[in-house]
Amino acid sequence: MSYLYGDSSTSSLQNNYIDFLRDALDFSVQVLGADQRMRDGEARTVDVRNAGEAEVARLETLGAAIARSIEGAAIGASDSPTALCAQSVLRAAADLVRTSIDRVHVQVASDVAQIDAQAARERESCVQALSALLLRHDLPDMTRELRLTQQGGTRYAAQLVTRSLDDLDAKLELEIAATHPLGHVLRVDKLIERLEVQAPEEGGWLRKEVKLRPQRLDKEYITELTRGGPETIIKLRAAADGTGVGYDVVVRPDTSRVQLVRTGEASELPAFELSDEDTAKLLELERKLAATTEDLLAAKKTLLESRLGEGPLRDHKEPRKLVERLVAKMAPVVQEIGKRSLTPTELVLKRQLGDGRREEIFVSRDELKRKMGRLSDAARALFTPLGLGEIPRIVETPPSPPAPVEVVIEAAPAEVPPPAPRPSRPTPRPPIGDEHSEPPVRLDDSIERLIVSESVAGARKPE
Repeated sequence: MSYLYGDSSTSSLQNNYIDFLRDALDFSVQVLGADQRMRDGEARTVDVRNAGEAEVARLETLGAAIARSIEGAAIGASDSPTALCAQSVLRAAADLVRTSIDRVHVQVASDVAQIDAQAARERESCVQALSALLLRHDLPDMTRELRLTQQGGTRYAAQLVTRSLDDLDAKLELEIAATHPLGHVLRVDKLIERLEVQAPEEGGWLRKEVKLRPQRLDKEYITELTRGGPETIIKLRAAADGTGVGYDVVVRPDTSRVQLVRTGEASELPAFELSDEDTAKLLELERKLAATTEDLLAAKKTLLESRLGEGPLRDHKEPRKLVERLVAKMAPVVQEIGKRSLTPTELVLKRQLGDGRREEIFVSRDELKRKMGRLSDAARALFTPLGLGEIPRIVETPPSPPAPVEVVIEAAPAEVPPPAPRPSRPTPRPPIGDEHSEPPVRLDDSIERLIVSESVAGARKPE
């Protein structure tokens, strides 16, 4: 299904990229959080080892100091009680120091093991996050290969092998419903009633010769199918469990050529390229198998295996590389969606529903930014290429305690007699005839001046 941009212009998107973006950001936040905790664990490991080495060095210094102290003491003859006591003290001190050092080593090993176990759980959480993403979506520029193999001649096991983000390889189990045409091992005549081609066959009683003879393929069972890669391989066998004489059909989609290899005989014949007429027949078989298996690609059930680079993802020490690559792949698409969305605060896509109707799919930029708010500044900076704008940092503050509730009990007001009026103090008046009257003097200033005047008068009074 094709999608339009928010301004109704045509896009090349074939899936709901808004939905994918939400899940991709959830995956990225989970992986970056795990990656940061793993980095913190590595730093704690260094601290634990350094602290252990420092403690061992102090214990060894203590043991050496005890030995020097006893060696410098006057202990008398070698068989004297003092010498025997000194030897006992030396042995006891050495044993205590050695035991303490062993305890330090055990404690360091235990602490490091706990940190390593936590790191293993963090890496496993990255695998689970990838599983949740892959079960719902295909990653950008993903290549897919379907592998169908008969199991015991009664049913098929289906797997989807993918590669994306440069070197992320994944293998997923696909679910085949019992009612599906591939719910049991399929014979060719269920797809094409009569399929006959000219193929080489070895025959003759006296002298073995290889001649082109008509070969009926419609009675063969499809025991294995591999499609999606550079070649499509269809294995046809006489028995449903994969035994007996049969053929391997190799289709090259890029050239539309088909090769046939006869197997199961004492001497296998080399690959044989079919005529144009017979090639068309087997291309038709390949197309019908592709149509029959197409819906299986969406029936993802379980992530069986994931590898990043040379080793399993659960052993990788830098899962953040997945996020860096994923963001780089998404950035051009997200930026284009943003530029063509008519609302600056949203990312918008539209889907044609028919009958002149369209469905609008949108997500607010704030919603996407909130998903990243709890990451560190360095981790949040990885999402800058998406062009979502400034990503606010979310700081979790503990809830403030509830304010105490003050209960006020109002009593009936008692009749209180009004307070007696305080006598007013006269304000000193300025001298009569003074044109420049001074402002009224405060009571405190008047008292202070009176005290100063009396003190001066007492000092001048004759004896």
